[in-house]
Amino acid sequence: MANTEHLAVLQQGTVLWNEWREKHPEIQPNLRQADFRGWSLKEVNFIEADLCEANLYEADLSHAKLNRANCNSADLRKANLEMADLSGANLISADLRKANLSQTNLTFANLKVAFLRQANLQGANLREANFQGTDLSRVNLKGAKLCQGCLKTVNLSGVDLTEVDWIEVTILDRTPH
Repeated sequence: MANTEHLAVLQQGTVLWNEWREKHPEIQPNLRQADFRGWSLKEVNFIEADLCEANLYEADLSHAKLNRANCNSADLRKANLEMADLSGANLISADLRKANLSQTNLTFANLKVAFLRQANLQGANLREANFQGTDLSRVNLKGAKLCQGCLKTVNLSGVDLTEVDWIEVTILDRTPH
């Protein structure tokens, strides 16, 4: 369960939350299982926050800082993560179906067995991201950078792979169309 004190600060708005984060960089916010469905969290600082199993359905997280955040099993369906920084984030089993991840930084992110069906990853930086066992069917990868990524046992059905930067990408045991 989420820390009620952390939730109370966040409920005061993104500006106050970000100021609190700057004053207390040693605190790793516990927002586990919190319900942020439809919230505007634009430019929020969730660096190293615990958002495990959080409900972020249709939340606006554009330009948010989610570096090294734990989003294990989070519901991010239809969330707006445009230009967010998810570098090093744990997104294992996260549900990102129909999410907007355009221009998002997902370097070193762990998206193992995540659900990204119909997500928009146009222009995203996916360098060294782990997509093992992930559903990427009908995802927009136009202009994405997949340098040194892992696409083992990935469903790529219906994906347009033109204009994708494929430097040292591991693709083994791909799921059949």
